[in-house]
Amino acid sequence: MASATRGQRILLIGLLVSALMVIPLFLEMIGRGSLAAPFAYGGIIAFIAAFYGLKLSVALSVAAGVGGTLAALLNPYPIPGAIFFGLLTFGAALMARRGLHNPVLTVPIFVSFILVAPPTVAGVSPTTVALLVGCALIAGGLWATAATHLLIGSSLPHISPHPIGWHTTLTYAALMGVLVGAAAWGLLTWARFHEGAWLLLTLIIVLQPSPHDTLVRSLQRLAGTLMGGAIALVLIMLGMQGTPALIAGGFAIFIALTLRYVLHRPYWEYVAALTPGAILLNARGVDAARVAEDRIGFTMLAVVAAVTIALVVKAFAIRWTHAAKST
Repeated sequence: MASATRGQRILLIGLLVSALMVIPLFLEMIGRGSLAAPFAYGGIIAFIAAFYGLKLSVALSVAAGVGGTLAALLNPYPIPGAIFFGLLTFGAALMARRGLHNPVLTVPIFVSFILVAPPTVAGVSPTTVALLVGCALIAGGLWATAATHLLIGSSLPHISPHPIGWHTTLTYAALMGVLVGAAAWGLLTWARFHEGAWLLLTLIIVLQPSPHDTLVRSLQRLAGTLMGGAIALVLIMLGMQGTPALIAGGFAIFIALTLRYVLHRPYWEYVAALTPGAILLNARGVDAARVAEDRIGFTMLAVVAAVTIALVVKAFAIRWTHAAKST
């Protein structure tokens, strides 16, 4: 793929997204639409990880399955659920030491949806549903890994990781674990509905090891989310739900991945395309418009929190630097 033309790379990503969406569409048609989104989540996690290596893609598929199962089981319990999610995010952020935190953090990003509002299947117990969700995540990941290997193989461009020092990594991971864990506790206590997960995933995405990167990522995330959320809200208000929403969501994800990995466009453009894709994958039921509205609201809340923390950390870093120079 590295030597392929731009058009060929776009076509390959289109084929990968099409392969990924076949199973969710089938699940929707046979009345098991609640498992469609977890399957797609696993596929997206694996596809992103594949740019760092197919072994990581397989490993994260399994990790997502285990994490999704535990998240669904712990949903009724705010404190254990928050501790679990905080530790999951902390562990993923520790991979910054090897420069792999970006792909690994996709696991808690997508598991957050399951933690806050696990899918339900008529006539099936919550424990069995938790196992089904975990299997759907693993199956989606392995399906995407196999499709990537078959369609692209060794031509897949490799993203070289950039390791970060231990001190910065530990500070970053601890901050992520505590903040995201506390946010998870608040959601599981007072806002246990699907849209609340946008708060968790936005915090995970915008918080970066560098305060400067956090500020830049936060502002770009907010701009992209506002634009993408507005697009999704219009589509939902026009009645786009069910199978049409899955198709449109898959197309939006295709555009997002093309912007990110082929055209290398600015981050806010990627978010502007990814946001309606993620929203439409979850646009089910008569309150679907709330998915878009709360996506914007929780994103703004997370951005404010992330920017505040970044400014505080940066202020302390400057103070410590001045103090060290004065001694």
